[in-house]
Order: sequence, then structure tokens, then C-alpha cells
Amino acid sequence: MSRRLLLVMTVVFLAAGLALFLLLLTKLPALSVERHAFPFSFFLFSVLFILACLFFLALFILAFRLFSFLGSGSRRDKTVLTIFSPWSLFFLSPFLLRFYWSRQDLFLRLLLLAVIIVASSLIIGLITYEKHTANLSRWMKSWINRVSRWPEKKKLWLLFFTAFSVYQAATLLLVFQGITFSGDEPNYLLTTHSLVYDRDINLANNYARQDYFSFYSREENPRLKLGIYGRYGRKGKDYIYPINLPGISVLMIPFYALSQLFTGKLLTFILKGSLAVWAALFGVQVYLFCRQRWSREALAIGLWFLASFAPPVLFYANHLYPEMPVAFLALLIFRRLLSNKPINTREALGLGFLLATFPWFGLKYNFIFWPLLLVAMYQFWQRHRRLKSGLAFALMPVASQGLFYWFIYHLYGTFSPIAIYEGVMTAERLRAFRDMVLEIPWRLRVETFCDYFLDQRDGLLPYAPFYFFSLLGFVELYRRRKKLFLALGFLSLPFLFNYSFFTHRQGYSPQGRVLTPLIWVGLVALAEFLVVNRKRLLRHLFFFTAAASFVNAALLATHPSFLYQPTTHEFTSRPGDLFVHLSNTHFFLPSFLPSFIKVNNVGYWPNYFWLGLIILIILAYSLSKRLRAWDWGFNPRVVIALTLLAIFLWVLFPRPALYPVKTINYSPQRSLGFYLFYLRKGVVVKDQGDFYLHQEKPYRFILGSKQRIEKLQVILGADNGDYQVKLKAFDQPLGESRVTRSRQNLELALPPGYRKQHLFLYEINLEMKHLSPESMIIDPFLIQFVPGKR
Repeated sequence: MSRRLLLVMTVVFLAAGLALFLLLLTKLPALSVERHAFPFSFFLFSVLFILACLFFLALFILAFRLFSFLGSGSRRDKTVLTIFSPWSLFFLSPFLLRFYWSRQDLFLRLLLLAVIIVASSLIIGLITYEKHTANLSRWMKSWINRVSRWPEKKKLWLLFFTAFSVYQAATLLLVFQGITFSGDEPNYLLTTHSLVYDRDINLANNYARQDYFSFYSREENPRLKLGIYGRYGRKGKDYIYPINLPGISVLMIPFYALSQLFTGKLLTFILKGSLAVWAALFGVQVYLFCRQRWSREALAIGLWFLASFAPPVLFYANHLYPEMPVAFLALLIFRRLLSNKPINTREALGLGFLLATFPWFGLKYNFIFWPLLLVAMYQFWQRHRRLKSGLAFALMPVASQGLFYWFIYHLYGTFSPIAIYEGVMTAERLRAFRDMVLEIPWRLRVETFCDYFLDQRDGLLPYAPFYFFSLLGFVELYRRRKKLFLALGFLSLPFLFNYSFFTHRQGYSPQGRVLTPLIWVGLVALAEFLVVNRKRLLRHLFFFTAAASFVNAALLATHPSFLYQPTTHEFTSRPGDLFVHLSNTHFFLPSFLPSFIKVNNVGYWPNYFWLGLIILIILAYSLSKRLRAWDWGFNPRVVIALTLLAIFLWVLFPRPALYPVKTINYSPQRSLGFYLFYLRKGVVVKDQGDFYLHQEKPYRFILGSKQRIEKLQVILGADNGDYQVKLKAFDQPLGESRVTRSRQNLELALPPGYRKQHLFLYEINLEMKHLSPESMIIDPFLIQFVPGKR
């Protein structure tokens, strides 16, 4: 077959697939849940096919010109055909009607199909172009060389303000999506309020006066009563001291004072972004450490970018926790200790003062404080040969520890630091606490340690998988820089072992909280891996995991409720919401991901699989340094395989994931399962199929039945309030009405349900407009479902 004929046939083939896709897209308004056969029109298909042929002809001409350096033979033709091979997947579009859910769902899946195909084609084209020309690398090196010639202060200011601006933009995005304060944040803020207005940290009067309404809206939270998160002091019940130590509250004082001049979302924005400066400073330290250690501008900028704009740093920049200030201070001190530049007495005093603040951010940070102090004294003695500077460095940390224990005694009448968490400690209570800790099974301690890295709800690696290569970096550090390897292990392991020994888990806070104050340790190991690695396969895998990390960051920023996935003992649900969102009706992704929540995990097979896989890769990397398998280059088949995986997850089947389910038993013969994931905030579910809606927004109810439902009884109304409501089943309107201080009983004729194995699935959409001024928090809107004729 001649080359020209092959290219013509390829153009015709690809054009036919694109024409089918465009035909389905244009006919989308004619589809419904009751009519979803492919609406083929020969005339329209012919017009779209001709246009698609012209489109691909232009694309092929452009591609031939871009790859003209390959000559005019079969090599260039093969390259161009490979680049456009993903476009053949447009032939899948008619098949999507086999799993039709609704017009909206089909449109989203078609849009995702187009994005995935075009992105795959671009990725293959860019990597192929770079492989043969290295133009992109030369352009990047030229840009980095230009930046490297800038004065150092200019570069540091640029990095700082770039990160700070992104953090403020992310904060604004979260606030406008309704995010306020959760977890420990209101407790830190209440302490700040007491410091600003009462000049103390006794919160008894602040709880009594409900001072938390200084940063919460009373209108939006009329029934809010902040639980006491403190302990009585030795002077009695009029003295309640916070469990969260006041270090972070002190840092927020100027921002808190400024925020009190405003109300609403602006007040929340000022407070939520008040610690972004520390995250931006942390990124600058990452850049400086890389440049100091490896003298590579490209590595330093790349690692700054990764550290600053991927989880967990991106999201701890706009939350009120001490992790980022501690990470910044620890890296600053460690970087300076490893520098070849001598440290004089004055600078040593300053560094010592920074270390002295650690205990005041939280008792747990003593497990970074003491190792860092010992490493510092060793460095002063061996590297800098300045005993005077070393003693100056140790002066303030030692004094701070003495002051800290006096502080505990002053509050609780004991020198035991456990009093911060348990209050005034008698000998009997101390024994009970010790016995409780010692009775924890070792299995739970090991699972807790694994949780910090792998759990799909709050672990680091599922959300920022590029940090996996830090583990390979530790292998290289052990081989090449044993002293640095030992120092990093000495600094990080006591903190992690202490946390896992007590089986502490994070609550309502972004993923990776436990590892965030030590995230710089992982970044140092990651930099070592990137410097040493010469294997193309590992390089490509690293870039893939980095891209996945930024995609996760974008999904978390646009779905902020996914950020808060506790694994404490109150929560026994395994799935992480991000991965539920990435699932579909026929495939549930969380079932294949690790989970270490506080239940019996012995029989949960994904934990063994992922732990085994990680150990196997590390062992293979450690024992087979020269294995040729690591030298696999780029293969377009890898991109196409990932494209097919993405289509399977997000395109092939309807998007609603059937999780979590609440079964309502109306009688021994009648029951419905309600899938609650898409209802989210503002809904209270009762046991008779009644839902109390506390927010004015669209609601999506997905329900399943073992028998087909032809009639569904729906009760709408509110004891107080005036509402305009509109109901739809899938994409079929069911009617609209006005409900004013009454309840309406409607009988709805449902279209055929979506069939999945033994279930009939239905979607009921409620659009509501609240026309009267009363608070829906106090007077919610009711919708109740009762199955009728089957």
C-alpha cells in the first residue's frame, strides 16, 4: 500500500470518528432518559464528515511541517500517525449511549472524552518533538540561565510573591465556596481573640460570652456552640486553658485585629490567608537549600515549584495550623547549619531563638526540637569549629524549655507536660493514662504509621504521589551521603514514631498533616534522587506522578470538602471523597486503594498489595542499580494505555458513584437505597425517607430499588417559609410549584430507571429558590420520598 493512500485512509478514518462525535453532540438536546437511541442523520453526518476531513488534512499538513526534520519518508509518516492515533477513540462516542444516564451526564462524559483525546495527542506530540529536537529543553535552559543571572534578592522576592499570590488566590477560591473554619482552627482563633482583647489565654470567659462569633457569622450559624477544647487550670473551673498551645495564635494577632474591621467572607479571607506568608517563606528556603547543596538553578526552581504548589503545602498555606511555620523554621535552621559559611555568635543567637519557639507551637514539636538541637551542637563542634557560637545557639532553646515547664506548672500545678492534654494530673490519673497508652496493640501503632503515608483519606502519597521518589532518594543518600541520611532520619523518625506510638490521627484538616512539618526532609531526599537518577523510565514516572499531584491539587481546590477526611476513631468509612468523585457507577476506585482507619484492617487486601509493591520497587532499585529495565525510554503506548484508563474511569460509564448508601425500609416489602455522596452539606437525613434541607442550592437525590418504580410519592414543604421549587427525574421535567408555609403531596410518574445488575437507579433533581427571609438553618425545607406503584 502506498504511503499516500495510507495517509488518505487514515484521514478518512479519523474524520469518520470525529463526525460521529460531533453528530452526537449536536443531537444531544433531542435525547432524553426515555429516548437515547443514536440519532443518526445521514445529511448532517455527511456535512460533519467533510468538515472533519478538511480539519484533519490541515492538522496533518501542520504536523508534517513541524516534523520535517525527520525527512519525507516512512519515519515521519509513522511519527505523525502515532501522534494522531488517540483521535480514533472518538469512535467510542456512540457506545456511551449504551450507558445513558441523562443529557447532562452524557455531555460531561463527551466533553471529558474530547479533552482526554486531545491532551493525549498533544502529550505524544510534545514528547516526540522534544525527543528529536531538544528545543524545549534548550528553551527551558535558556530561561533558567536568564533567571540565574538576576540578583539574588530579586529572584527570592519573585519566588516569594509568586507563591504568596497563588496562596491568596487559592484562599479566595476556598472562601467563596463556603469554607470557613474547622478542626483546630476555631480553637486557635479563640485563643488569639483572648490574647488580643483579654491579654491572657484563659478561655473560660470567652466560651461563656461566645466570642467565637467574632470570626463565625451568627446569621449563618445561629445554633453554633463551640465545644470546649481546653482543660481546667489549678485555680478551678473559672480557668480554662487551651489544649492547643498559643504559638500559632500569637502569629495571627495582627491579622486577627485587622479582620475585626470587616465582616462576612472578607473577614474569613483575611484570617484564612494569614499564615500564607510562612508557606511562601518555606518555598524560598527549599530553593536556597537546593542551590546551596547542589548548585543547580533548574533543580532549585523545579523543587520550589513542586513543594509550593502541590499538596500538602498548597493547602496548609490557607489553613490555620502550625505545620508550615515549624517546617519553615526547621529548614531554615538546618540549611544554615549545613552551609559552609561560618555562623557568628549573633547569628547563632538568632537561630537559637527560632528553635526556642518550637515547644510553644505544640508539645509534639519537642520531638523535632531536641533532635535539631543535638544536630546543631554536633555541626557547630565538627563543621564550624565554633564552640562559642554553639553555646550561644543553645542558650535560648534551653531557656525556652525552662520557661515552658514553668508555664505548665503555673497553669496546672504540675511539671508533667501531659497536663496540657489531660488537665491537672493526680497520681491516679497519670497511672490510668499510662496504662491506656501501653494497652494499645502494636498492630494499631504500625497501621497508624502507614496511615500517614498511604491512607486514601488523609495519607500523603495518594494526593501527592511524586513524594514516593523521596523513598528512592533516601536509598541514594544512604549510598552517597550517609551523614546527611543519618541526620535526616534522626530529625524525622522520633516525631513520626511518637505520633504513631500514641496512634494519633488527623481530624478535619487537609491531607498529610502529620508529615507536613517534616515535608522538607522528603524534599531533600527527592532532590538527591533527581540529581542522581539517569534512568529514563523513572524520570518519566516521576513526571507522571508530579502531573497527577497537580491534578489532585486542582480537584481539591475546586471541591474543598474533599480536603477534610478524618481517620480518627469516630470515622469508620474507608473511601476518600476525592477517589469517590473519580469513580463511576460501575467501578468504585476506593475499593482498590489502601486504608488504615481505626477498624480491623487485617483482612483488607489493598494494604498488603500497595505496601508490598512499594517495598518491591525500593528493593529492586537498591539491588539492581544497573538493571536495563530502568532505561526504558518514552513509548506512546504508555500514554495510550493511560488514556484508556482515564476513559474507563471518567467517560465510559455514568459519573454518579453509588456511595454511601442509606437504606430506608418503608415496610417488609418496600425499601429504597439513597446514595448520599452528591447531597453534601446542609442535609439531615431521617429514617423515614425524609430529608431536611438547610441551604438554598440545587439538590441531587440518587436512589435505588430492587424493583422498578413507576410512581413515587414526594412530600414537599416547610412549617415556615416561602419557596419556589422545580423537580426533574434525570433530564425529564416533573413540574414546578410554590410552597408557602405548608406541605404538598405529589405523585410523580417516573421514567425508566437506569439498570445496574439487580438495581433500578433513579435521579431526582430539586431546584429551590427561597423567597422569604427566615433562616433555613432553623426552619429547613422538607422533602420526603415514599415509593408507590411498582
